[in-house]
Amino acid sequence: MLKAALCGNYVNFGVFRLYGDSALDDVLSMFVKLLLSVSQSDLLDYPKLSQNYYGLLECLAQDHMTFISNLEPQVFLYILSSISEGLTALDTMVCTGCCATLDNIITYLFRRLINKKKQAPNQVPDSEHFLRILEVHPEILQQMLSTVLNIIMFEDCRNQWSMSRPLLGLILLNEEYFSKLRGNIISSQPVDKQEAMANCFQNLMDGVERSLLAKNRDRFTQSLSVFRRDINDSLKAPSNSPSSDMMNYG
Repeated sequence: MLKAALCGNYVNFGVFRLYGDSALDDVLSMFVKLLLSVSQSDLLDYPKLSQNYYGLLECLAQDHMTFISNLEPQVFLYILSSISEGLTALDTMVCTGCCATLDNIITYLFRRLINKKKQAPNQVPDSEHFLRILEVHPEILQQMLSTVLNIIMFEDCRNQWSMSRPLLGLILLNEEYFSKLRGNIISSQPVDKQEAMANCFQNLMDGVERSLLAKNRDRFTQSLSVFRRDINDSLKAPSNSPSSDMMNYG
């Protein structure tokens, strides 16, 4: 019901707080209580539950990021963990929805970090609580970066465009980890393929700026298509040296 109400755009929920109506806040609080009573494995095991939960989450990340950013740490981490699991779901709709949700969260986080650096010393930090959670648990976003990159490079990625949207933000927020990940991938290749793999990564980020503006996103998405094609060509080509395990690095 909540998913239908929020995603259907039947009501201008933005005016609720203006008129002192707590209905939206109350129902979102109830959503959190219901969520914490559900086993995370059930979120993916039951298709109807999956589609409604991830659909609602996508809507919340799109229009109600202030609510998500002010959640208690354990709730926010639970939601991030469920998104990470959803990225590998067999249901394409669930996976695509998780990509959109993650993109909205990453974009919000990236903008908050940029604003934080620009703030005057006496200005109250925006979403400080939200930022601190991710600073304490950087491994969550790093794992999602590794997961998305693995899917694009080595699996039958059926929603490459959707995967590309949060990937750029994940890279920009975890540049040091991405550099390490890239090095691990390159070194895992047969010796005679390492230079080609290094060139693929070089071309991927060539001309891509450190921003999430639409033009820059589109440039990265186009580069990613070429990157995936070149990676597949390289993996299919015969090798003259033994290969180590290329999956599940990072």
